[in-house]
Amino acid sequence: MSIKIVTDSGANMTAGNLGSCQLEVAALSLIQGDKTWLDDASFDQAEFNQRAKDGIAASSACPSISSWLDAYAGGSEIYVVTISSVLSGSYNSAVQAAKIYQEEYPDALIHVFDSKGAGPAQFLAAEKIAELKEKGMQFPDLVEAVSDYLENHVRVFFALKSMTNLANNGRVSPAVAKIAGLLKIWVYGWAEEGEIKLLGKARGEKKTLAALLRTLEEKGYRGGRVKIDHADNFDSAAELHDLIKKKRPEARVDLGTCRALCSFYAEAGGLMIGVEI
Repeated sequence: MSIKIVTDSGANMTAGNLGSCQLEVAALSLIQGDKTWLDDASFDQAEFNQRAKDGIAASSACPSISSWLDAYAGGSEIYVVTISSVLSGSYNSAVQAAKIYQEEYPDALIHVFDSKGAGPAQFLAAEKIAELKEKGMQFPDLVEAVSDYLENHVRVFFALKSMTNLANNGRVSPAVAKIAGLLKIWVYGWAEEGEIKLLGKARGEKKTLAALLRTLEEKGYRGGRVKIDHADNFDSAAELHDLIKKKRPEARVDLGTCRALCSFYAEAGGLMIGVEI
């Protein structure tokens, strides 16, 4: 039995070790016509893109209860971080799996956190759990600390060139999505109480990134931890990294790549930014 941190694949993480903890990932799915893609190493982005060009629409699905149970297996102390419960059934599925797991292993300690975000927000929470376990924090205190961290100190922002897939799957209104599609501009915003909120729009990368940095500071960013995930747009992610470091040299800022689910919703060129405030 071991200490486990478990996320869904919306966290853009891969299984392995995180500090002294074992990291497991439960895959979400993309459903495209008669084909279901798991958001894992088997995902074929080129084929998915070709099918999309052929007009085959796609939607997403949360990990099954059995997928969560597989990820929990062997854990005696388990911390689970899911994508926002407002955006996905992943949280509810993880909670149901946790109840089943504890029925089978009554001595196991398990808690499911709703990140109220996605991608880098989940990453920051998982990283915080590992950090607190390294310091020897015990289960009840850690649950309280990470709950406070997610509620009061983690925010996720985005900058997108398209919101078509978000609109088609009911995550934003079609009217909001048309702003980017018709005007060929970037839109930026954040997740507020787990829901996607548009904060502004800008034309061109430089104006968008400058506006995004101003928005981070308006929302309370003062040099804390930052994780930037990009959907096939390393250059813009690197430029935002440099802007943040220029303004806040003390900040730790890392770059990452969106996996299948986040790439689907962020669409080509999109950025997701998790920050500590």
